[in-house]
Amino acid sequence: MDTIVNKLYYGEICPSEKPAPQTKRCIENRAIICDTEAKLIEQFPKCKELLDTYSDALHVEAQLECEADFARGFRLGALLMLDVMTTE
Repeated sequence: MDTIVNKLYYGEICPSEKPAPQTKRCIENRAIICDTEAKLIEQFPKCKELLDTYSDALHVEAQLECEADFARGFRLGALLMLDVMTTE
């Protein structure tokens, strides 16, 4: 049986593995992040390790938020399906 649930279970569908969109806004924002990080390291070379720790923590926070958003979206989708199926 080739259902969406089976595909999700067997890893054929993995939304988190899709790369971030390559929109103009994303590219510009990524450039700002890289440029700012380079300037901070240049001005405060002794703080590179601290900046790396901070940056890593921000990435973890973003990942946790994405996971929570995915779960909320999945629950909302399921609730919408239940509502459609039970409303006459």
